[in-house]
Amino acid sequence: MQMALARAHQIVAWFTVVGILLQIYLAGGGSFGAVSYDLHRAWGSLLGLPILVLPILALAGRIGRRGIGLTMLLLGLYIVQMALPSLRVGLPYIAAFHVLNATALVGVAAATGRASGAAIAARRRTPVLTTTSAGSEHGA
Repeated sequence: MQMALARAHQIVAWFTVVGILLQIYLAGGGSFGAVSYDLHRAWGSLLGLPILVLPILALAGRIGRRGIGLTMLLLGLYIVQMALPSLRVGLPYIAAFHVLNATALVGVAAATGRASGAAIAARRRTPVLTTTSAGSEHGA
């Protein structure tokens, strides 16, 4: 079950990478009039769903300290990302970090996907020991 949850974490993390890249495209499309900024806003809100699910999958899938840490960092960066546009009027120089934070989100989401992949690979390399009724250990 943990292996399936770790795999689900990996899939959701890579989906998040693609979703963030689409989000960046929608921002550019809004800037050049190709699409409405409403699409950018709506998709950004929807991206919160997989990002909120990732910590649960990370903990349940036991993907390791690095993977869990990166997952929590991703959640923190997402919260910051959602807050930055509200600073547009009072602190526009701080709000401008919205663009830079988006690139950080892509990198951290990709690192999260790689970390869960590494945890899955490590589990496959580690032999599982079983105990027979006589009490001796055998590799399974």
